[in-house]
Order: sequence, then structure tokens, then C-alpha cells
Amino acid sequence: MTQSARTRKGEQTRGAILEAALALIAEQGYAGTTMRKIAARCDCSLGLAYRYFARKEDIVLAFYEQCAQQLEEEVRLLPPAKMAARLERALRADLARIAPYRGAFGALFGAALSPESELAVLGERVANVRDRVWRVFYQVVAGASDAPRDAQARDLATVFYAAHLSLVLFWLQDRSPSQRSTDALIRLGRSWLGRLRPALRLPPVSGSLARLARIIEPMFGPVRRETEAAAPQV
Repeated sequence: MTQSARTRKGEQTRGAILEAALALIAEQGYAGTTMRKIAARCDCSLGLAYRYFARKEDIVLAFYEQCAQQLEEEVRLLPPAKMAARLERALRADLARIAPYRGAFGALFGAALSPESELAVLGERVANVRDRVWRVFYQVVAGASDAPRDAQARDLATVFYAAHLSLVLFWLQDRSPSQRSTDALIRLGRSWLGRLRPALRLPPVSGSLARLARIIEPMFGPVRRETEAAAPQV
């Protein structure tokens, strides 16, 4: 077997273990899912499962990374359009992609929101994933035909990221037929953003946006690199 064939086989095995874990989490809950059960569902040895993931927590963190990567790819393919339209497309594409894992997301709800959990979406272990997703929303804004100046684009990316997580939580709890309430919320958000965009030039509006972004930036903003932190203030 060639090196490339071994690599593909390894990626397939890793993906199969990840999918088996997510299915079990959806069925039996996060606490009820064990590495032994995951290996049995995947029809592989426990040792092989441990070769790819040392703990089930690592599987969930890998799932977070996978979601971030897929969102990056989706936004990279967005056509040029106004900011409101690009944001709506990104949100809809993201929800459509994670829809098969709705049960797993729901089962992970407690761990994902607990500040004490290493799986907390706002926790330190997930900081790099949050940074990647923030940069995705920055690209949504910066690539728009009506993109604002860079400082405001960064503020909007922070606010949009917070709105995205709130939308996912709403979607998880939405029991309306075919999640019609989520659809209506996305359409309303696009309408509001389309109306708000011209007002972002007004100092009271831009100032309020900047203040909001500064408040939520520690949780939803980009990770500051050492070079950025050391840069002189001008």
C-alpha cells in the first residue's frame, strides 16, 4: 500500500470513528457515550479508536474543528453580493450542513455551554476554533460589495459571530415545522441589516456598534497574536 493510500485509509477510519461517536452522542447522550461503545459502533478495535482519539473529548474537539473548516470553505465560495445577502447565505449554508448532527449538538448542549467544561464553545480549549470562525465572518463582511472600512468590518464580524452562535442555539430549540421560526428569524435579520447598513456611516450608530463589539470581544472576538499584542498603539 502506498503512503497516499495509507493516508486516505487513515482519514477514512478517523472520519468513521467521528461519525460513530456523533451518532452515539445523539442517541445516548454525551455522558452515556464511551470509547468502547464508539469502537463497537464503528466496528473497529478499541485500540484502533484510541490510536486516533485519546479521549471522547478529543472527538468532540475534532468535530468543532471540522465544522470551522467546512464553514471556511462555504464562505470562500460565496459570490460577490451585499453584506446582508452574504451573511444570510453563510448562515443558511451552515445550518444546512450541521442539520444531520442536530441530535448530537443538542446532546452536547450542556457541556458546550458550561464554563467549567473543556468543550465549552467559549472556553480556552476552543479559542483557536473561535478565532477561525471569527475570521470567517470577517471575510463575509470584507468580501461584500458594500463592505465598510476595516475597523467597522472587524466590529461587525464580532457581532455576527455572536449572532451566529445565538442562532444555532435558537435553531436547536426550534420545534416549529421544518424550523420555520429559524427561517423567519434569518429573513428578518437580513431585512434589518439591509436597512441598517446605510446608517453605519452615522457616528451614533457606528459608535454604538463599536461599543457593543468591545463588550463582547473577549468572548467573540479574534484571538490576539503575540505580535498583535506587542504592536505599538497609534
